[in-house]
Amino acid sequence: MELHNSVIIKERDTNRWMMLVYDILLYIVCWIAFFVFHPSSAHPLPPLTSFTYLFVGFAFYLIFRLIFKCYKQILRYGTIGAFSREIAATILGTAVFMGFNYLFAKLPGVQRATFVALLSFCAVYVILCLFMRIAYCYLYTFATKNTKMAKIIKKIVEIFGFVDFDSKVPGAVLHLALEHEEDVPEPINEQQRIVEKFAIRGTVTSIKQINKGYINRTYRVKTVSDSEHIHKYTLQRINTNVFPDVDALMENYKLTTNHLFGKMHLKGAGMRGSVQTIRTTKDGCSYLKDDSGCWRMVSYFDDVFSLDIPESPEVFYHAGVAFGTFLKEMSDIDVSQIKEVIPNFHNTKSRYLDLEKAIEEDAKDRVKDVLKEIEFLRQRKENFSIISDALESGRIPLRVCHNDCNLNNILFDNETRLPVAIIDLDTVMPSSPLYDFGDSMRIGTNTAKDDEKDLSKVSCDLTLYESYARGYLEACGDILTKEELELLPFASLIITAEDGIRFLMDHIQGDIYYNIYYPEQNLDRSRTQLKLLEDMERKLPEIKKILKRIYADLNLKAEV
Repeated sequence: MELHNSVIIKERDTNRWMMLVYDILLYIVCWIAFFVFHPSSAHPLPPLTSFTYLFVGFAFYLIFRLIFKCYKQILRYGTIGAFSREIAATILGTAVFMGFNYLFAKLPGVQRATFVALLSFCAVYVILCLFMRIAYCYLYTFATKNTKMAKIIKKIVEIFGFVDFDSKVPGAVLHLALEHEEDVPEPINEQQRIVEKFAIRGTVTSIKQINKGYINRTYRVKTVSDSEHIHKYTLQRINTNVFPDVDALMENYKLTTNHLFGKMHLKGAGMRGSVQTIRTTKDGCSYLKDDSGCWRMVSYFDDVFSLDIPESPEVFYHAGVAFGTFLKEMSDIDVSQIKEVIPNFHNTKSRYLDLEKAIEEDAKDRVKDVLKEIEFLRQRKENFSIISDALESGRIPLRVCHNDCNLNNILFDNETRLPVAIIDLDTVMPSSPLYDFGDSMRIGTNTAKDDEKDLSKVSCDLTLYESYARGYLEACGDILTKEELELLPFASLIITAEDGIRFLMDHIQGDIYYNIYYPEQNLDRSRTQLKLLEDMERKLPEIKKILKRIYADLNLKAEV
């Protein structure tokens, strides 16, 4: 996992520096064309003055591009935001450059460039910069097509743009949350034996494991039909340790997908729909059970990406709208139809009692190493029952919720960057939307990765908090009760504590629930959550002000 993250950072930096190199080369070419070989250069600038203009001029452009984060910006290719940043930075750089030309000429014995020549140079340079970025964006898009010419263009862009087309993002900047795929470790014939028991079209040409997610093992299956059409499916081996009642799990999955199909439509979905559909086995079952485990197959969304952390407040706002829409669209289903496949899944009080039991048993002799974390949680145990007590007393209603509202369970469209679908529906159960809301904030507002070792990097980003809260409440605030809205400020604290408890308990028990990629990863995950909880507690007054402001804007009747 650590190696994977370091590779991503390296690819970001490489691509960023290549952009700068191409900008410098283009600047030098334009300068030579205008002030050396252009017909109007019959009286060229003295060498010293020319070099001064050359270096100082680009310095102005570079300064403003850095200020506007034109090189650092992940969305720098193919978006209005990227081009507007580039235009603003270059116009300001040009204005300062022209001012420098005027002041520089005031010095005694200095020959300056003419106003017209310098303005013409700047205009041409700006236009060429924008043209190159637009052309690159279209070349990238064309290179993703499956034609002979596209393959040639793809090779050229890979060589001169240092592009990794697997990133699925113009500009080759890999997102922390894009699917990192590797060849299946098992022989393809074994996986193919499973796949061919499902009602799919075509012949299997590839099966790749998607190393993402803590619970189930997931694969992308690619087939080609006799008519040479390509079809893709998602194959999952269900973790029966986590979901022992697979029949109940798949019944929930079928009820949810059937209810949402044709009803929930997120902005980026287009004609694809916003929910995965089940591909049955050849004998009509919703899943396959054999000696290798329990398997299911669902539809695959192409031309999408996912994110582990929000790349901007706007993205997190749309995530809030997506999960809020999910809750609202599920609000008219009979709660009694949905089975509780994991009892007390989001019952923080129950989770804490489970932790105390694990501490008492100390199966792996690890308690002695986590006494500080245990004491931190014990000091807050009275707060863990706020939501569960409200549910048990009937103060807040039981609703059908997603129960795993991590950002990476939303698929975004490659081009529009809007939400396409909500996935990972295994935990759809009766619960409270307070847990869903808190879970999104737990993962989305954290300024560090979920297993960060340097806890000084961990904090709650309130700008992101407000963006998500506004999107979520715009989508579903009108169905929430006064009591739910009044408990909402505490939701992120409670669910962050709950995940800290769960990671710590799994570490104590020997890492039997969550997948880990290095020893003590669950302990690192727990410490990250506990540090985030501490920061949320400190910022609780500001969180209340944010929600109070949103309630007022949306005319939601609740006191914070």
